[in-house]
Amino acid sequence: MKRRSLKGIALFLLIVAVCLSSATLGRGEEKHTGENVRQNQKVKDPQFTNVSVHDPSIVKDGDTYYIFGSHIEAAKSKDLMNWEKFTNGYTTPNNKLYGDLSKNLAGSFKWAGENDADSKGGFAVWAPDVFWNKDYINEDGTKGAYMIYYSVSSTYIRSAIGYAVSKHIEGPYKYVDTIVYSGFTKEEAYDANSKINKKWTNTNIPKLIEQGKLKGVRADWFHNDGSYNNRDFPNAIDPNLFYDEKGNLWMAYGSWSGGIFVLPMDKTTGKPIYPGKDGKTPDGRLVDRYFGIKIAGGYYQSGEGTYIVYDKNTDYYYLYVTYGWLGADGGYNMRQFRSTSPTGPYVDAKGQSAVLPGEVDNSPYGNKIMGNFLFERKVGDPGTGIGVGYVSPGHNSVYLDRKTGQQFLVFHTRFPQSGEYHEVRVHQMFMNKNGWPVVAPYRYAGEKLEKVNKQDVVGEYQLINHGKDYSADIKKQIFVHLNRNNTISGDATGTWRKIGHNQAEITIDGETYDGVFVRQWDPTSKRYVMAFTALSNEGVSIWGSKLADKTDEEIVEDVASDLDLGDTDHVVSNLHLPTEGTRHTGSSPNYCVNSPLIDNMDLMT
Repeated sequence: MKRRSLKGIALFLLIVAVCLSSATLGRGEEKHTGENVRQNQKVKDPQFTNVSVHDPSIVKDGDTYYIFGSHIEAAKSKDLMNWEKFTNGYTTPNNKLYGDLSKNLAGSFKWAGENDADSKGGFAVWAPDVFWNKDYINEDGTKGAYMIYYSVSSTYIRSAIGYAVSKHIEGPYKYVDTIVYSGFTKEEAYDANSKINKKWTNTNIPKLIEQGKLKGVRADWFHNDGSYNNRDFPNAIDPNLFYDEKGNLWMAYGSWSGGIFVLPMDKTTGKPIYPGKDGKTPDGRLVDRYFGIKIAGGYYQSGEGTYIVYDKNTDYYYLYVTYGWLGADGGYNMRQFRSTSPTGPYVDAKGQSAVLPGEVDNSPYGNKIMGNFLFERKVGDPGTGIGVGYVSPGHNSVYLDRKTGQQFLVFHTRFPQSGEYHEVRVHQMFMNKNGWPVVAPYRYAGEKLEKVNKQDVVGEYQLINHGKDYSADIKKQIFVHLNRNNTISGDATGTWRKIGHNQAEITIDGETYDGVFVRQWDPTSKRYVMAFTALSNEGVSIWGSKLADKTDEEIVEDVASDLDLGDTDHVVSNLHLPTEGTRHTGSSPNYCVNSPLIDNMDLMT
């Protein structure tokens, strides 16, 4: 379809659209390709049941998917679309996951997380990870248990990671041990509103030294004043357990502060295998006797919600980390790295290490797979509301189906104009030609990656460029046209190609993005649309969502219909209309309204 000459011009056709009946408007010739026919087909809307579970970690048990999150919230689903909660938060006793919460997790609460400092008057049990460990030896000598690794926290650095076990995935879980502490000091010290002595002797470190697992206390754990060195060492929260290609068990963890670390784990006991001595990796990264090997972040920069998954098809370990602050104004955004080893080095598409080189801005590091965005619904677009978008999406986990190869990104998100309210979302991911998972633009609705015809790709798209920067700002769409001759025109220019069944190669303003074309459910227009997702070698993600093929006249009709002013006979003040409609349509001050105030109306130009 040719670019509309009326865009950016006073929309005189809108006058016709309002003043004349739609029957008098001529429709341009339109070729009804297979895609157009599909657009007009009546399909059953996908059904969703949403839940609020912050920091969701996914695991599958039988035919049921489970997500476990902060504040002892959890939910389950059969299809990744309809979720049902089965927990009761911090209720105690009779807590669904922990029974008598205070008594069961007392070993961890001695350090943080119950009626103390930031958790005064309540609890702070955060971001667990649950999995089935067939090798774990239970108290009764039997093998196999569901294991939940959780974190407790009282300040931005005084935290601990503990674990509990159960024969049933929905619990109750029985406490076993607390294995990593952070925020400890060299000498006796206390936080505000706290009676807990933060001296290192109140952690598990003395016992590990006594057992010969650690060679004493490391001086670098402390600043010169004896406080905890959170520039180089982690905040012990957000545990993630994963297996390597040989079946060895590892735990990645950490938040902000000194970065993300990884420890090998004993599968039979669930305890870490502490390095015992300090050192450096061959590429110069920190190895600590207690905390393990540093794999990401550091220098007080943001970075949390660690998740690592091994993909045998690519032979890579994929590391996911969330940057920013979790609040609606915090610019939370998900990043991606990969490595050929569970201990790193992890690098992004540009080859940059996940471990920061110093006290620098972290936004250039890591493939940014999703941040604040909005496919904004404009005047004339189908549906209602403001469109589809997320605010501060993050703290994700990943489910990789070993049988089908399907991958799903599971995360919580807030929404534009919705404050701090949050829900879980699941998006499917697809592997691009360079071995990077790219994220589908819309939430999972049962779609499958299928063969795509070129003629179905041609058309006008909303395009989101996630960039690398992050802030409270929301990135909104621009409009581009994927032309039949493989050029791209509109708000950005370039070329595009469909390779094989569904691979996408899109070059915009000189930068090439590799990904896939996939048909997805658009909840605003309530129809299946062609979409694409792709990643550049700079680690920038772009998304495209195809608009319905329409003539200029049809677009004008849609805008006019959406601008219904109702009865204007009793208007007593200026009317303000949007400054722009769908696909860059503009309005005219000659808008046909039979009202004595017509001369004083503020209309879009």
